[in-house]
Amino acid sequence: MVTEKKYWWHGPLRVLQTNLQVMDTPKMDPEKIACEIVEMGGNVLVTNVGGIYAWYESRVKYHHINEWLPKGRDLLKELIDACHRHGVKLVARFDFSKADDLAYQNHPEWFVREPDMSPRVFGAMRPGAWSNLYLTCINAGYRNNEVAVPVLEEVIDRYDIDGIFFNAPNYEYCCCEACKRKYRELYGKELPMDSSAVEQNTTYAIKQARGLEPGFASRCVRDNMEGIYRAVKAERVDLPLILYYNLHRDNLDERYATADMICTESQDVLSRGWRDLPPLWHPVLSMKFGSSAPGRPAPFGIIHSCPGMDWRHTGLPTAEYLFWMSGVAVGGGSIWHSITGFCGTISDKRLLKALTEVNHKIAKIEGDMDSASPRSDALLLWGGGKSAEGWADILMNNQLQFDLAAPYQATRERLAGYPLVIVPEGFPLENGLPKVLEEYVSKGGRLIFEGADREQLAPVAGLLGISESISASESLTACYWQFEPEGAPLRGEEFQKTPLLPHRGRTAYCKPLPGTAVLATLVPPFAPLNSVGAPPERASMLVEHTELPLCLYRQEGKGAALTLTFMLGRLMGEFRLAEHSRLGRNLVRFMLGEKQTFDMKPVNGLEALCYEKGRDILVHLLNGVGQRPLMDTIEYHGAKFSVRLPKGSRAEGVELKLSGEEPLWKQEGERLTIEVPRLSYWDMVKITLAKRGAE
Repeated sequence: MVTEKKYWWHGPLRVLQTNLQVMDTPKMDPEKIACEIVEMGGNVLVTNVGGIYAWYESRVKYHHINEWLPKGRDLLKELIDACHRHGVKLVARFDFSKADDLAYQNHPEWFVREPDMSPRVFGAMRPGAWSNLYLTCINAGYRNNEVAVPVLEEVIDRYDIDGIFFNAPNYEYCCCEACKRKYRELYGKELPMDSSAVEQNTTYAIKQARGLEPGFASRCVRDNMEGIYRAVKAERVDLPLILYYNLHRDNLDERYATADMICTESQDVLSRGWRDLPPLWHPVLSMKFGSSAPGRPAPFGIIHSCPGMDWRHTGLPTAEYLFWMSGVAVGGGSIWHSITGFCGTISDKRLLKALTEVNHKIAKIEGDMDSASPRSDALLLWGGGKSAEGWADILMNNQLQFDLAAPYQATRERLAGYPLVIVPEGFPLENGLPKVLEEYVSKGGRLIFEGADREQLAPVAGLLGISESISASESLTACYWQFEPEGAPLRGEEFQKTPLLPHRGRTAYCKPLPGTAVLATLVPPFAPLNSVGAPPERASMLVEHTELPLCLYRQEGKGAALTLTFMLGRLMGEFRLAEHSRLGRNLVRFMLGEKQTFDMKPVNGLEALCYEKGRDILVHLLNGVGQRPLMDTIEYHGAKFSVRLPKGSRAEGVELKLSGEEPLWKQEGERLTIEVPRLSYWDMVKITLAKRGAE
């Protein structure tokens, strides 16, 4: 959060992006558009200005001017003036990732080349009388000083814009001379030119190549944006630049080196089919990660109104859309609606009604949420892998409070702020992390560490209380987790009469050191996978118990470490069994003990996030209960949770900010229990504590 609010973009924002179609230009009424933004609850408009099309009379050569612009008028200036009259800020959208045939024919050196040196043409089969578009190279002149920078300087000089947003600023694999030269200078070797190494391009993926040095793509983006950032700030230092970040792999410090604000897309792409739905937690988790850079404005969560770009002229199912949009605010971000066109050209009016409803709800709580901080019990070390995703699912669907830390953020100072740290399998043990973990545990921290092979476990074997003699299994099937007597606390209520839980996958075989307790062991496969079903007469387990640990616990210094010798997170992501979810919950609760500040009986599909600000504790409840994609909002009745208040505190009042209904609540000691009578798709509980010394 921003501690010193200096610019307009440091405050709460509700953004609408009108992805304009050039043929609709004659239908644009700037005054009406500005009024509609206000009516829909927005305070920022992001609109097309330059790049593929110039939405003004540009003087920069090869900057293609929109042929449908009205003659004798400056439509862009009219739109900016109308927005400012109505208190709406206008952010200019630029996309320099593609250019038309005229630019390509005159400057072929500006464009992406395949390994065979052919250009990459975009949308060649699009019906209608359209020119070809060619992908521009991030290292060549078009996206740098020969077109992009002059266009930006021109717009800043001529128009009173309030910010700049770059669409598609990414690197794409390119074999042009500029890329080959850059690669050679950086790494002392030739750029990979094997066409078979190029991944297939799809509607949703950027074309990349295997075999490139890992940092080449990000280096290209950084070098490109550094030049652009300097050019913009030389014109207007107060003008914010907005750039994308990636949930699964990114360094936010690097992003902020060339940006003032960051955004990411949580696309709810239903057109991939229901077997490939994006996870329920995606908008919230994206905002959690984007908020992990201290002292920065809230990240933007871009939510597209359509169920996939191939269906961009219609809206998401309303229940799904309401839930998905609300996740941005629940995760602590600023909403950014992306719609195709403006009100006069959008035929599906459902989506306009839905986004207006969510905007007005956000406006009700944004004053409370502005500068609020997460009230979290655990820190999930986040590398973006499958096991980390599974752990995020476990934590979210069991209403457990957590934050994220990328590898570069896993420092002593960061870990010290949490009673529990979770290290998923595959998280890189770099930058001295094993030593950091040892110090964290010795000073009282609690650690859950997941590792399925020697590479992951050996660097911290002493901390975990296991021998360094570790070997890895094959990918196991038809086997089980078995609770040991010392693992009784992990059984919770769910597994009192369930001694075995499903187990699968690669597993590390290790031996506990003296003083290390074994909480669960492996029951090995009872049959090969091809014969588990028949004949049933042979389904007996040859070995019903082993001493091969799946879960170990060791007290170390003032803290403790719990080890999983398999990938619980990956199991959760792959199979989504209640047993794996509840086991994960029980592990977290066992390790937190009395330090757990928020507790709720698990409700699959319901997300609960807790924040604090001054004397207020804010609890968001986001209801995604039901089969996805959500066809209806299924009201949830009697949602009940408890919050541990700061020592000596007393609740003065509890209210539901969005529904206005009266919650039931009572305080016993430091524990405040609240019941929400009826939950639609989203509400926020505001707990106000009495002032110290008040009666």
